[in-house]
Amino acid sequence: MEEQLRREIRRLRRTNAAAIGLLVIVTASAFVQARAPTKFDEIDVGRINVREPDGRLRLTISNHTRLPEVVVGGKSYPLRGGTGVKSAGLIFFNDEGNEDGGLVWAGSHTAGGHEASAALTFDQFDQDETVSIEYGDQNRRRTAGISVMDRPEEPIQIFAESAMVIRAMPDGPAKDDRMRRFRASMEARGAFPAQRFFAGKRPDKSSTVMLADRKGRARLRLSVDSLGSARIEFLDDSGRVTRSLTGTDAR
Repeated sequence: MEEQLRREIRRLRRTNAAAIGLLVIVTASAFVQARAPTKFDEIDVGRINVREPDGRLRLTISNHTRLPEVVVGGKSYPLRGGTGVKSAGLIFFNDEGNEDGGLVWAGSHTAGGHEASAALTFDQFDQDETVSIEYGDQNRRRTAGISVMDRPEEPIQIFAESAMVIRAMPDGPAKDDRMRRFRASMEARGAFPAQRFFAGKRPDKSSTVMLADRKGRARLRLSVDSLGSARIEFLDDSGRVTRSLTGTDAR
């Protein structure tokens, strides 16, 4: 009886050892599978969200329909529509989950020809884009280049909140007057953006480098026109050319 009991104990030990070994193998296999990336040869989606471990959105890749609304101050604003351009692309978000720039593109035939656009933009903190690489095409009138913008110090959320209030008003004289007063207020406190630098090509087929003052007024312009003639122009704050040099002047 005692010998039979010892044999039973040895059998239980062997069974437990085998079960524990099997459990370790299964657990290790599951751990490896959990860490291994999932691979796809092809995937069709309307939108992909890239998030931090705590859920903060950092990047979206989407079609036009699923393009996220503008997010500033942790709040969404339906301000992206209204242009009629059906862009798709990538939208960047900063560490706080606010929009931080993006890469968007669009292009289609229209009743009068075609229109196309593309832009890679980087936003000033708590503001709109401050650096952009853009292309625009309206029936072969094309612009392409890089721009640098001055943006106001005040958060863009101030603009967004006011824009939403005005947008909610019924169309009519009261809404138009509110918009005029809003724009006048922005201008008075220096809240309008100003293009400080542009380098690229214009619809007139010229290539141009433009430097502007803090109010966005062009003060120095270098250009080569469609026929190959080069020119350097100095401008005053009213836009008047005060001095001009051409390729023949430099000889």
